[in-house]
Amino acid sequence: MSTLTYYRIKLQLASPLAVGSGEDSNTDSDVILDSSGAPIIPATSIAGAVRHFLGVECDDKSMLFGYVNGKNGNNGNNVDNGNDSLESKVKFYDAVLISDSFITVRDSVALENKVGVKGAKFDKEAVETDSVFETLIELRNVSEDEENAILDAVSAIDSGLLRIGSKTTRGYGEFRVTEIKKAVFCLPDDRKEWVEFLPYDFSSDKCYTDILHEIKNRKQNFNYTRIHLELKQRGAVSIRSYTVKNANDIKTADFVQLSTNDGVPVIPGTSWAGAFRKRFSDFTGKDKEYVNNVWGNVDIEKNIQSKSKIIFSESRLANYVEKKIDRNAIDRFSAGTKDGALYSEKTVYNGKCSLNIDIKNDVAEPDKCMKIISAVICDLDRGYLAVGGLTSVGRGLFSVEKVTIDNADVTEAMKRADIQGMTGGNA
Repeated sequence: MSTLTYYRIKLQLASPLAVGSGEDSNTDSDVILDSSGAPIIPATSIAGAVRHFLGVECDDKSMLFGYVNGKNGNNGNNVDNGNDSLESKVKFYDAVLISDSFITVRDSVALENKVGVKGAKFDKEAVETDSVFETLIELRNVSEDEENAILDAVSAIDSGLLRIGSKTTRGYGEFRVTEIKKAVFCLPDDRKEWVEFLPYDFSSDKCYTDILHEIKNRKQNFNYTRIHLELKQRGAVSIRSYTVKNANDIKTADFVQLSTNDGVPVIPGTSWAGAFRKRFSDFTGKDKEYVNNVWGNVDIEKNIQSKSKIIFSESRLANYVEKKIDRNAIDRFSAGTKDGALYSEKTVYNGKCSLNIDIKNDVAEPDKCMKIISAVICDLDRGYLAVGGLTSVGRGLFSVEKVTIDNADVTEAMKRADIQGMTGGNA
């Protein structure tokens, strides 16, 4: 008896998605497209993200994903050749776009102590938020535990803990599961139904049952601590978009606030991470080794590359007021205005947003890390930490209206600057 299980999944982007094609025709990193010119998420990207996630959560991922000559395979397509190899029990399919989409261009620059590193500016394409993709996962003769591991991964995608593509710790690649349906075939008994089954026919509901409720209510026991912040602006924020989408903006302002394609102002995860990392480093006495262990590090000369243990979401502003401001550059020597240096900027005031910060529990010295992050949040609330540009003139300040740690409300402790109270007495 052989059992085949199929999961048909709809995924809606909750943040930009960066899946590079290796091409640089339009930007330093272009989005991968299918033959019709639409964005696509390769099966290898999905499989790699799931496998990496289950590397922590699953006791024996090699039995699920297969291996070749004793070495773990990468894409789940390895075939048993009788030479110490095992075929994968799970097969991933490309995620295809089923909605309208917009490819945006995001500008970035490497920072050191909040100062741009010379020659480290780059731009990249990203698929805009709210785009919807559909994909398929096929399981063959899996155990109950193995199937639960895959469902845990799907649940982690829905909660934002498992992200796809690049820059996933900095606000990219976050999805919500909007639909998931399951089909099971026991062969040879269900041979006729399986032969007539069309796995690529996403429009057909034949043989499928809806299990979205199960995913949404699935008990999660992932190795992360989630900090959720509800924030309100204290004045304006300045995170400039250098790729102007609206022709009217060119006529009305020299600089505009970074926003989604439908005009919603955003604070990218990169901005949050940069501000938090700088303050975190200040609190450690600039212990560079510990900071790199927590926040990740890339050293090309030493061939060192590590991923951040802290994941930031992208924040969408709401209930804001948009204003145009005229400013003049100041001569640093005379302290007077520069001739011909008048410029205008469209920015937003007094908006509200939320921010998720997910910290892996295997972070170096977790109690110390939580204590420092809690102190950074207190500084953010008091106006000692600003986000974005023009912070020297009062931009980028926020008050923290509510903070929860793993759903426990610690707002009052934060207002008292009670770090021990925020961390449950473990700090």
